[in-house]
Amino acid sequence: MNLTTNRLSSIYVLDQDQAIEFYVGVLGLEVATDAELGFMRWLTVRVPGGGWPALSVDDVDATHAELVSKGVEITQPPSDQSSGRDMGLRDPFGNNIRIGTMNDTP
Repeated sequence: MNLTTNRLSSIYVLDQDQAIEFYVGVLGLEVATDAELGFMRWLTVRVPGGGWPALSVDDVDATHAELVSKGVEITQPPSDQSSGRDMGLRDPFGNNIRIGTMNDTP
């Protein structure tokens, strides 16, 4: 799975360690910030090498197969949309996430 991005997204989680397991260990993102602030822990992840995770892939069908094999909850299998082809999944906290392959032209 080769994730790319060009947008910022915020996702609230209840357990940062579990979030790291999912977003880094399963989706393949990397930790950008992991700071203990006393009253809270600030955690950000990004696509490896930089960029923030609005998730786009070269092959959504191959990504779907890989995520299914890892036990990720798929909420919508890959399907064609007006903007490209995408799929839906749910993180361990119930957040819905979309990963897709965008059309080259709008």
